[in-house]
Amino acid sequence: MYDYWLIGAIVVMFIGVLGTFLPVIPGISLIFLAMVGYGFAEGFQKMTPLFLGLNLIAVLLSSGFDYLGTAWGARRFGASSSGTWGAVAGGLLGLPLGPFGAVAGAFIGAVAGELWHGRSIETALEAGVGTVLGLAGASALRFLLAMVMIIAFIWQVW
Repeated sequence: MYDYWLIGAIVVMFIGVLGTFLPVIPGISLIFLAMVGYGFAEGFQKMTPLFLGLNLIAVLLSSGFDYLGTAWGARRFGASSSGTWGAVAGGLLGLPLGPFGAVAGAFIGAVAGELWHGRSIETALEAGVGTVLGLAGASALRFLLAMVMIIAFIWQVW
């Protein structure tokens, strides 16, 4: 019986991996929920409170990756605080439009923030590119974290 739960948990986890690149899927959270679901099925013998607690900390840390990556990328490429805030706001506003909307929104927000701050179009575009690179870096970090969580789960189960 646990085999079905294990297979289901692993399938949900790999859907969660997709969520590390697609903002419409709550990737890391889905992986954690699969762990908790499997824990319920097996009576929390292998999914111990300590194991789940450590993974919950990973989930909480991952929630800030997008915002920190966006801000870092914008700052690294010379964005002002207006460009940084514009990038974060644009990314959030673009989120309902899916992955493209989040990236495009962050880019447009950074450029708009820089232009509003009185910067040149070249500087504003550099800040926009930095924002997109920061988002890409955040996605890579979320992907690595997702893989570590899945490997830890498999290790814990076997």
